[in-house]
Formats: sequence, structure tokens, C-alpha cells
Amino acid sequence: MQVISSFADLTSHLVESKQRKRIAVANAVDPHTLEAVLMAVDQGIVEAFLIGDLAEIEPPLWNLKSEILKYLHIIDIPEVKEATLEAVRMVKSDEADILMKGLVNTDVILRAILDKEKGLLPPGNVMTYNAALEIPKYHKLLFFSDPAVIPYPTIEQRKAMIKYAINTCRKFGIKQPKIALIHATEKANPKIMFMQDYLDILQSWRMGEFGDVIIDGPLDIFLSLDSERGAIKHVPTPVLGDADVLIFPDFACANSFYKGLALFAGAEMGGILQGTVKPCVLNSRSDSSRSKFFSIAIACILA
Repeated sequence: MQVISSFADLTSHLVESKQRKRIAVANAVDPHTLEAVLMAVDQGIVEAFLIGDLAEIEPPLWNLKSEILKYLHIIDIPEVKEATLEAVRMVKSDEADILMKGLVNTDVILRAILDKEKGLLPPGNVMTYNAALEIPKYHKLLFFSDPAVIPYPTIEQRKAMIKYAINTCRKFGIKQPKIALIHATEKANPKIMFMQDYLDILQSWRMGEFGDVIIDGPLDIFLSLDSERGAIKHVPTPVLGDADVLIFPDFACANSFYKGLALFAGAEMGGILQGTVKPCVLNSRSDSSRSKFFSIAIACILA
């Protein structure tokens, strides 16, 4: 499989596969969400179940071509919580391959996902958020965790993030992912917060826990993503300027990182919840339709 290095590559790969994934959209009345779903249907990568108030969902679809309409199914459930529960039920019962958040408060959909009997998180699994960035000045897609779900990860949660990211990289054709454990310094001082976790993860990697990957850290952003600036530091690392995955100390760091790049560098992002039985697209209401489309595309390749 050829390496997928951009969102355009990802879209082309999915289109060429000619395999539509079924997506259940909880309360599909948000314009950006609906636009993203229609883009995905038009590209031939999903068949969509739009769950919510028929009176709100239907009008934007009136002028669509019949070729698109046949892959759209409206399920009329006006009440938001009930629409959300139905979307989760469809994914749980294998009537859909992907769950997507529409105009739903995050706490409402997470409560449904986490329900012990009817939800989507198997016992013992770590639920986290894994995302991909396309940065104009970087030579490939960059995966990172976790900008949204786990405030201060434990070492077991960090290991789960790494394993999910490795699996994602494999789906993108990356045979030996390079993973950078990000910190403000490259000096491995166990007294600094989160540093001991990194040292323990490196020891687990050396013992073979993560398979055929390269993990190094602590590394700063320059060492991880810029070979020229990183080389100035004279820090020997096999990741130098070529990281596939960044693992951040906490979600505040990851969140600030991607939002700064989106705002000032024109970076595009897509991301999904992982650890659930099937991919869950939980974008922010402020995310663009393009970002939501890219999230759907990532979910499609992992579903």
C-alpha cells in the first residue's frame, strides 16, 4: 500500500476503494456537519443516516441530485437525546459503521457512548482522541494525541494512545511509525512532571511492547518536526524532523498546538475518538465543514 501523506491522498484512496461506510449522525441539523456529510456522500465514501428533526434536516436536501439522495436516509426523531441514543444504538447493533456528532452537547453524546450496557466503549478500553494535521510546511500528515478527552494521562493511557496511533499509521501505509514523546526539554529529568512516564514508555518499547516502531523522547517540537533547527541542538535522535506521531504531556498542550497551527499556519485537522468499538466523529461545533469531512475520512479508513 502506498503511504497516504495528505488528506487529498486519503480521499483518493477511499474513492478508489469504492466502498461506502455507513455513518449515523446524531441530531444532523448542524449546517457544517450536514455539509461535511454531503461532501462524503458525494465523494462516494459514505452512506448516511441523518437522525433528528425531519423538518430541519429535509429542506437543505431538496435540490440534491437523485444519485446523492439514494445514499441519504432521514430518521425523524426531533428530541436531541433520543436522536443521539438512536445513533449510538445503530452503531452498537452494526447497522452503522461510524458514529458522528451533530448538534449535540458533548456531555450528552459521551454519556450515551459510555453507557455500560448500551454504549460503545468495551470494558477496560481507554477512550482517547487521535487526530491528524496537514500542515503546509510539513512533508506529511502528522498524527497526535490527545487534544480533547484525557486531561492528564496515566502511563497506561499514554500507552493506549500510542497503540491507537500506531494502528492508525498502519492503515495509512506507514510501516515503521516514528513517535515523538513531546516535552519542553529534551533532557530526561525524572523530577519534571510527566517525564518518568516517558522514560518508562521508552523502556517498554525497548522490550518490544509496541512492535516495529521508533519511539524517542523527551523531544521538543523542533527536534521532532524540523531537521534543520533540531540539528542545531546536536541531540542524537532517529526521529529528527520526521515524526509521524506526537504524544503530548497533557491535553492543554495538544489543544494549544493544533489550534495555533490552524489559526496562524492554515493547518487542516481531522480526528476521531478511539477505544470505542467503532470510530466516533466528535468534532467541535466551531470546526469547519472541511475539518469534519476529514474526520469522516479518517473514520472511514479505520472502520
